[in-house]
Amino acid sequence: MSQYEILSVILACIATIVSLVVWGGQRKIQREANDLQRATSELAKKQLEILLREERGKNAARLSFDILKDGKTYRFRITNISDVAAKNVDLRLLVKPEDSPLVTNDYEAKFPVPILQPGGTVTLIAAIHFGSPTAYNAVLSWVNPDGVEVSEETYAAL
Repeated sequence: MSQYEILSVILACIATIVSLVVWGGQRKIQREANDLQRATSELAKKQLEILLREERGKNAARLSFDILKDGKTYRFRITNISDVAAKNVDLRLLVKPEDSPLVTNDYEAKFPVPILQPGGTVTLIAAIHFGSPTAYNAVLSWVNPDGVEVSEETYAAL
């Protein structure tokens, strides 16, 4: 082997080593790029889920339930705090019927509420006395504009 052939073999070996090092680096960069692309894809899916949930939320009514003092009497108040109307709104207190503070005539005259517009309220007389509890669990039920029936347990306290 001549000097030039040995030099060519050495240069070829160096070029092979450099190629292997660059190839390994590029594999590492490609792996990182794939991981980043996966993370970006998962983020896009989560953002889409959030947008869809917000879109469904715009078409769904939300109601609040509380107790307020009106002069010397107490009242239960149901308020539509959403941007859409709620239909067939109903209230059921989770107490024994004999312990219910609802005035039957008042309740029967107002419920179920056919349509509760956004920002609208319905009040009921609450016959609360010294022996009554100061907080009540209740179930509010209504129908959203898209026809979905919702039943939600809630809590109100003085």
